[in-house]
Amino acid sequence: MSETALQQHCVKLLNSYARPDIEWHAVPNGERRDKKTAQRLKALGVQAGVADLMFLIEAKNIALELKTENGKMSKAQEAFQERFERAGGRYACAYGLSEAIAALIDIRAFRPNVHVNVKGLMP
Repeated sequence: MSETALQQHCVKLLNSYARPDIEWHAVPNGERRDKKTAQRLKALGVQAGVADLMFLIEAKNIALELKTENGKMSKAQEAFQERFERAGGRYACAYGLSEAIAALIDIRAFRPNVHVNVKGLMP
């Protein structure tokens, strides 16, 4: 499963089962763009390495990076993790759909009594 497909699965789950009292959003840093657009976005504060999904849950800032089962974090992602944790945030990196769902459960992103199972979710 690609990182894009993995993130799409997570977003579908969040759209269906996320707690109503949390804030979450995706950070669209990974798309290809021309040099002029990249320069403009950088001037606006876009930073390399920011996690794929960001959460505010119970006054805690949480960043979730999604990787394929064989993926590897980039140097920019490792630097973001270091800065984010130093600032007091909680950071998680999930490799594959099972770990992503486990991370979402661990941060309490889903409504109470929602039980998400990986079986049946795979394409």
